[in-house]
Amino acid sequence: MDEKTKDNLSRRAFLGRAAAAGIGAATLSVQARAETASTSARSWSRTVDVVVVGSGAAALSAAVAATKAGASVVVVEKGAAAGGTTSKSDGAYWIPNNHHLVAKGMVDAKADAIRYMVHGAYPTLYRDDQPRYGVGEHEYGLIEAYYDNAAPIVEDLEKSGVMRSLLVELPDYQDHDGINKTPQGRVLVPLKPDGEIGQGRELVRQLRAWLDARKVPFLFRHAVTGVERNAAGQVTGVAVTTPDGPIHIRALKAVVFGSGGFTHNPDLMLNFQPGPNWGGCAVPTNQGDLVKIGMRSGTKLGNMANAWRAELILESALESPSVPRDIWQPPGDSMILINKYGRRVVDEKRNYHERARVHFVWDAVASDYPNKLLFMVYDRRTAELFAGNYPLPGPGESASYVIQAPSLDALGDAIQARLDSLQARIGREKLAANFAQSLHAQIKRYNVDAKQGVDTEFERGKYPYDSVWHTQVNSKPRTDTQWKPASPNPTVHPFDANGPFFAIIVGAGTLDTNGGPVINAQAQIVDVDGQPIPGLYGAGNCVASPASSAYWGAGGTLGPAITFGTLAGRHAALETEKEA
Repeated sequence: MDEKTKDNLSRRAFLGRAAAAGIGAATLSVQARAETASTSARSWSRTVDVVVVGSGAAALSAAVAATKAGASVVVVEKGAAAGGTTSKSDGAYWIPNNHHLVAKGMVDAKADAIRYMVHGAYPTLYRDDQPRYGVGEHEYGLIEAYYDNAAPIVEDLEKSGVMRSLLVELPDYQDHDGINKTPQGRVLVPLKPDGEIGQGRELVRQLRAWLDARKVPFLFRHAVTGVERNAAGQVTGVAVTTPDGPIHIRALKAVVFGSGGFTHNPDLMLNFQPGPNWGGCAVPTNQGDLVKIGMRSGTKLGNMANAWRAELILESALESPSVPRDIWQPPGDSMILINKYGRRVVDEKRNYHERARVHFVWDAVASDYPNKLLFMVYDRRTAELFAGNYPLPGPGESASYVIQAPSLDALGDAIQARLDSLQARIGREKLAANFAQSLHAQIKRYNVDAKQGVDTEFERGKYPYDSVWHTQVNSKPRTDTQWKPASPNPTVHPFDANGPFFAIIVGAGTLDTNGGPVINAQAQIVDVDGQPIPGLYGAGNCVASPASSAYWGAGGTLGPAITFGTLAGRHAALETEKEA
């Protein structure tokens, strides 16, 4: 994102305009009646078949699908540039039974894949011996629709020249539970024209290039604030705020939302998400616009307590809640995450979504979140051998969020001093009185294990995800230091007894939230009774995710976004024209 775009997307300005979410039934009723009133006298600034709101993977996929189906389309984007949070992502999309996997002779059977997805999405409901594995028809239907459509959609996009993909054989995020029969082979990434692997910006570029070639207009700095509905309750367009004032855009057939979650709406985060959350890598414009519009329109809300979770650097989030990136996996092998009691609480190498949830543990005796903040502690060896692997500074570089001390005892004092300096923004946070003593004991235990290449506390490195993502993605060792990578378990190595030692304060955040209006298997948004609202569709992080609480694997966000965005665009284009 260039500096001009950053200025236009002033985080402080966006966050300062966050609207309250507490809308009473009486207010909803009045607003719903207003929106179902006839709009025949409305002055429309533009008329198209399908209005697409947002410009990330979900929205662009919808725009491509609707255009391919012969509909006229306009893309309406709140920000100053296309791409949304997709443009900040690594760009992977998780596609079960994809044609690249099949071409390698791998098998991703429908029953097995759906079983894995249901188990991850609804662990409290999952029953192996019950129909639909214990979940409802609606929930099962969304997951089944994902399996049935994701692979054909991506293959069609490739054959149509819209995008290029490459399979990367990385383990899924639940690679060891015995339920996942195809633990790798579902992760695709965009392929650049030069044959290199691309990221989110490349995925956006490919989708946008196809639309630009067909002269699909993009309207930037256009914030959709409501949907227009006719006397029959059908959606006929959108109300938009622009730099030049309010306008209305007519949708002859349908409106598709792909406008992102509500990570940067403090009120919605407070009222719907478990705490504590400090921010996320979603773009600042992700303020839950569709949630507010949906409540005014009588939509059913779902999955509001879930999100795509990750850990982030606390001090970066305090500077800007829209952090540049999250901590996918803490780098290093002589490194641990400890809480304020000086104790490890998690396998540091497990996936970011699962790992971040440890921050929400509640201590019923102390009436406190013991893991509210965690401290990434590492030694000189990790600092040098893995320099440049985020969030470690590069060789010869420094970072203000890194705390350094000559000894473990001094490190505890330095961490407390940093917490004290942040008190005005984070509240009073105190390490336990015996923090240094516990940290010494914790590292001693860790070192005993590491010398044997094991982790008896949290089984770090026992399963493929830990070591593969460590060695291939997040902890690539340098070759210009005196240190050698750990072996045979590459994820664990004893701490060097000599200082200095380092710490980074880590908190819970999101990639983005993934709750909002509920959709059906055709990506239609439904009302409080579960009935489709004519002419209204949604996909991506602005709607209740078909994945619910699960993060199935790398690209678990963009896979459903592309799939249901495409379904939304296809079905929107097939709608009949509606009277205003």
